[in-house]
Amino acid sequence: MREAGIHRQWRVRPLELHLQQQVQPLAQRLGVHAIVSQLLLGRGLVNSAVCDRFLTPRLTDLHDPARITGICRAAERLNRAVHAGERIAIYGDYDVDGVTGSAVLWHILRHVGASVDTYVPHRVDEGYGLNCQAIAKLCTDHDLIVTVDCGITAGKPARVAKDLDTDLIITDHHAFELDTLPEAYALVHPQLPPEYNSLTEASDIGCDSYPFPDLCGAGVAYKLAWQFARIHGGSKRVGPQTRRLLLDLLSLVALGTVADVVPLVDENRVLTMFGLGRIKQSGLVGLDALINAAGLVDEAIDAYHVGFVLGPRLNACGRMGHAQQAVHLLTDADPDEARELARFLTSQNERRRSTERAIFEEAEQMIEQEHLDRSDRRAIVLGKTGWHPGVVGIVASRLVERYARPVILLCYDNGTAQGSARSVEGLSIHEALVAVASQSHLQRFGGHAMAAGLSLPTDRVKIFRDALVEFVNCRLGPNDLVHCVEIHAAISPEDCTLAVFEQIQRLSPFGRGNEQPTLVLRGVSLDAPARRIGRKGRHLSLQLRGSGVVMRAVGFGMGERAKSLPAGVALDVAFEPKISTWQGRRRPELHLVDIKEATY
Repeated sequence: MREAGIHRQWRVRPLELHLQQQVQPLAQRLGVHAIVSQLLLGRGLVNSAVCDRFLTPRLTDLHDPARITGICRAAERLNRAVHAGERIAIYGDYDVDGVTGSAVLWHILRHVGASVDTYVPHRVDEGYGLNCQAIAKLCTDHDLIVTVDCGITAGKPARVAKDLDTDLIITDHHAFELDTLPEAYALVHPQLPPEYNSLTEASDIGCDSYPFPDLCGAGVAYKLAWQFARIHGGSKRVGPQTRRLLLDLLSLVALGTVADVVPLVDENRVLTMFGLGRIKQSGLVGLDALINAAGLVDEAIDAYHVGFVLGPRLNACGRMGHAQQAVHLLTDADPDEARELARFLTSQNERRRSTERAIFEEAEQMIEQEHLDRSDRRAIVLGKTGWHPGVVGIVASRLVERYARPVILLCYDNGTAQGSARSVEGLSIHEALVAVASQSHLQRFGGHAMAAGLSLPTDRVKIFRDALVEFVNCRLGPNDLVHCVEIHAAISPEDCTLAVFEQIQRLSPFGRGNEQPTLVLRGVSLDAPARRIGRKGRHLSLQLRGSGVVMRAVGFGMGERAKSLPAGVALDVAFEPKISTWQGRRRPELHLVDIKEATY
């Protein structure tokens, strides 16, 4: 296995000359360190007003939900259902985004006394999205069905609902084709063009496209909840209790937004920042129990905790069992049930991690033995009987990190190959699946640029693999098959202080589209021999010195490199600036991304 931190290219993001000249003036206007100004300019934020809005997001920066195509029609239908005492079913996807979005709608509808149930398909037995059998069953005892994070390509299930005279509202954010949109009472999607808005009041709100197309499913559900609250209350300004609930529900939206890896810019940044701030104060019983079970009671929860601690617990339920339990946790579970469910999700997550490790090692061995990582095969497609379909998506993501190319993992069962796809920047996996669908006999597929789910007959996998590799080979060159360490700025040892790192943290929450800054220190020396730390010595601890300043650095998963790092060696270090808190004391800490011998 390749060692962590090796076989990477460093690429420094240069600032154009005219931007370099703006670094100091912008820093002075904003009252920040020059490194923060440089990072802002590198993100394309080029004037002080825009930078100020970025550094200090406000809830008033959120776009009017009424501008989303179909949302007013959907909110009015929900309002009629509430007043008529109709039974409403929320049909959500089984991932964190779908679970949290379903919980958002459930809470706002129950807040006004609605009769509402939730439904989540079983990942293995039913697969992704709407299915005809489930819709038919829900139609027998519900008057209105609302989807969350799914349904925009579900033409057949939508026809089932129509034939059974049950109104269907579809809320989604995934990719779609305009000529195959399902026939539903309302389609709510931030990327739908205005001409699909059948509102009579469209002229009052304008006919422009929604200004931010990258909401996740929970974000779309939240916008619908907000618009519904306005219509139900008869005013653009909701009452104080409803406002408090909408603020508390931002905590769930933050979970869905971070977990779904949508760009953390524009209103996703606002939703996430305010949502993270509400997570420990939301009063939501299930969320409190989840935080407790994860051991985060004393932590300041950030996007990392959501993406790598809380989110995986919610996801594990759907991957290893049934996500309905996660929905129950975040909706109507009482405190005792919530504590038990949170402990159960934690155990499921441990089981998921064990299964994931086994599949990863097996897939890695198959790739190496079959030489599937050659430069002339710029996509990897693997399948096997017995792999757990709820875990292959995570393993595919890890393999993308390992081999720097799109990966599809398939589970074979009774003549059907079902699995998950993950991609790299610059290659839309959804576009690739669309291109090869007909010749490969794909039965079902859906998703977006970076991730998708799919199924096809097992005997068509080889044809599918060859077609996909051919498509990807035309889109990616051999030079694209490397991991690049993107260096956002160079920093001096004197500036590796708590005060400077705290200013850099103002750029958070970090994620896709707003990456955690990677900085570089050049020519620092190792003040003492490198040490292996952590369980089984998996991690690396360094004490670095430069310009008389001593700095602590930690390399997660880099423990093997300790033996090649003697005291006194001169290094160039790529790292993420972090703040460590231990026994109430805060200090700057360098989280290593990569290490190289110093270049002079």
